[in-house]
Amino acid sequence: MDGRWTRRGLLIAGAAAVAAAGCGARQQQQTPAATPKPLPSSVPPVDSTSVSNLIWRSSIGDVKMIVMRPREVAGPLPVCLALHGEGTDANQFVEIGLPPLLTATVRAGTRPFAVVAVDGGTSSWLGAPQTMLAKELPDWLSRAELADTPFSVLGISSGAVGAFEYARTPGLALLSALSPAVFTDWRDAEKFGGYTDEKQWQRAEPLRNLTAVAGLPFAVWCGTDDPLLPAARELAQRTKATPAVFGDGDHSTVYWKKILPEVLRNIGDSLGKKTP
Repeated sequence: MDGRWTRRGLLIAGAAAVAAAGCGARQQQQTPAATPKPLPSSVPPVDSTSVSNLIWRSSIGDVKMIVMRPREVAGPLPVCLALHGEGTDANQFVEIGLPPLLTATVRAGTRPFAVVAVDGGTSSWLGAPQTMLAKELPDWLSRAELADTPFSVLGISSGAVGAFEYARTPGLALLSALSPAVFTDWRDAEKFGGYTDEKQWQRAEPLRNLTAVAGLPFAVWCGTDDPLLPAARELAQRTKATPAVFGDGDHSTVYWKKILPEVLRNIGDSLGKKTP
């Protein structure tokens, strides 16, 4: 979710109409604006050579996959899977400035890796989207000349719940949760939305299922003005998250842009680590 924490607090303006043929993918051509506005120096312009938009025909329909690579790094790369918040799409990570920050992180000395964001959790990352990630994503990554098994998973808001669900399969080195949409009781979860009923929430709620990812390193960030802060603190405490960062900010793109450099450095530092 982008901007506000309530499920209905955000309206997404516009949608991209995408057509895909067969089971292959094609790269979308992006036309630059005629008179682009200068961006702040802290968020350098996205170089088109570092971002690829691919469309895959999948079991849940056409899925956009955005591959973000550090510039000037050729060849196969390890992958951090990125899951967007509810009500947004894979482009959320481009919008918060991830591609140029990834390049800057690698140039500063972090081992190179790619971040791959996919659509699929418009209403929830549970159920069919998880099947897509488990059974179809590896082939798409391989075709994009990337490692077919992500070493790390990153999620924003409800995407953090999807990341937790994905991490139930062993093998990841790190789960990074940004403003995670976790709840200590059903009443709060029901207000937020994203669950069909209390039974689904009980099965998927990270705070109720931590044994499913025992031993997996966690990293948690959450703003001190975020309504989800108390539950996020509990998640960090119970998972012994390192780092566990609670600084100024709310549940918004402004906050996610601010913490993203630290998030990427931490992900890069996890390369090569194995879970017990």
